[in-house]
Amino acid sequence: MIERVLEAFFRHWVLVLLPLFAVPIDVTAWVFSTPPQYEAQAGVWVERATYLSSSTDELTRYLPPASVQRGRLMELLQTRSFANAVVSGTPLGDQAKTPEGAAEIDQIFARDFDAVQSGDHFLVIRFRSVDSATAVSVVNSVVDQFRSRLSDDRRVQAQLAISFYQSLLNDSQTALNAARTELSKYLSNNPRVAQTLTQNGIEVARLDPQFAELQGRVDTASRDADNARSSLQAAQLDVSAANKSDALGLQIVDPTSVSATPSRQLKKLLAYPIAGLLAGLVLSAGLLALFTLLDHSVRSMEDLATDAPILGIIPRFETRSLRVTGAHPTRRALASVAGAPLPGKRRAS
Repeated sequence: MIERVLEAFFRHWVLVLLPLFAVPIDVTAWVFSTPPQYEAQAGVWVERATYLSSSTDELTRYLPPASVQRGRLMELLQTRSFANAVVSGTPLGDQAKTPEGAAEIDQIFARDFDAVQSGDHFLVIRFRSVDSATAVSVVNSVVDQFRSRLSDDRRVQAQLAISFYQSLLNDSQTALNAARTELSKYLSNNPRVAQTLTQNGIEVARLDPQFAELQGRVDTASRDADNARSSLQAAQLDVSAANKSDALGLQIVDPTSVSATPSRQLKKLLAYPIAGLLAGLVLSAGLLALFTLLDHSVRSMEDLATDAPILGIIPRFETRSLRVTGAHPTRRALASVAGAPLPGKRRAS
């Protein structure tokens, strides 16, 4: 097998080595052909929202807030509405008016935008552009739009929580009033139980089974109403807190800054040529394997089919070891291997 691979390599070495050199050179040339860019970045502090506990995703409950918000931001940038809202107030806004421009904006965000998590609560939002003003405006717009989206979502969910807990409180209050009415009616119809309740307390009065059941209903309904009232107050407090800028869950701690001079990305300068080299190596290995599989030459008895007729076998030999000289060395060597004597030269007597 190694002999086949080596023979295929030396037979097609130009085609085999071409991807190994051509792909890295092309990738490197493409990297250096891209214009240098300015990089703008802003640092934001994120917190986990504390409204309506049932809205917490079980998959993200134990993840850091920065990781959750980063994933949410990257998903939002894949939507057309959020991307258009981001670029609407930037120099890229005119491109969003056409389908071709919108597709170009998607490529720009996929290539030049990044949100880097640094710790559990800190995010660094970065954007690169050939124009420093564009880079700064896009970073500011991303932060503003994302904060506005968080505020809107927080307010909507809090309003839903208020509506839900208000309905729950109304139902609990209705059940509590009904239970109290039944208990009062029972006490009025049973003066002895009411007298025991007044003289000896509720624990003695609970010895009456029907009174104990009615009192249990009142206690349960009262606890449900208290829990609903507490949850309603918490949701109302959250709505009030959501209107304050310091409780939106996303605060700018490092204002937007831009690099003083444009530069090319180090990742492209290093990672892309290395990736091109690996791709060229894979292509070269694939071509070598293909040439090896397409080579059907017969080099030994094992390469022949079992039903192939064999007319004869030419043995492998080296003329140096046989010390064959004179005319027709091949014929003389074959005769030597077959066992025939080598005819000598006739000398005239």
